[in-house]
Amino acid sequence: MAAAASTSRIDAALLLLRVAGGGFLLPHGLGKLVGAFGGPGLAGFADELVQFGLPAAAPIPLLLALVQTLSGLAVLLGAWTRASAAVAACFIATTVWIAAPHGWFWMRTGLEYPLMWLLVLLALVLLGGGRWSLVGARPRDAGAAS
Repeated sequence: MAAAASTSRIDAALLLLRVAGGGFLLPHGLGKLVGAFGGPGLAGFADELVQFGLPAAAPIPLLLALVQTLSGLAVLLGAWTRASAAVAACFIATTVWIAAPHGWFWMRTGLEYPLMWLLVLLALVLLGGGRWSLVGARPRDAGAAS
């Protein structure tokens, strides 16, 4: 009974991590991709890339926006969580790198917030999505290893 309760708490914690890692990433991706939630859209995102000294020629903004959107959705739903979180972590690691020269505090565009996001995603890379995910909810073969 205690083991089942502990497993349920771990699955609940993984769900919260997926909501934080994927659920917060998804609107950022959609903002870049289609201008949702007041985002810049692809043209504005290309301008941001240029401001950071990164390549912004087509199709780079589109590909990056798709990576952020699709990895955020997959992490949120718990579909291919480890791989999706790894892809998203690579994307966010670039944000950490860009923010690092600005110091720690996010209100000064420092690395505090993107680093926290990176750590959440890396935890999901290590642990997976848990039982309360699309993959975790699938019925398993009784003879298969879990």
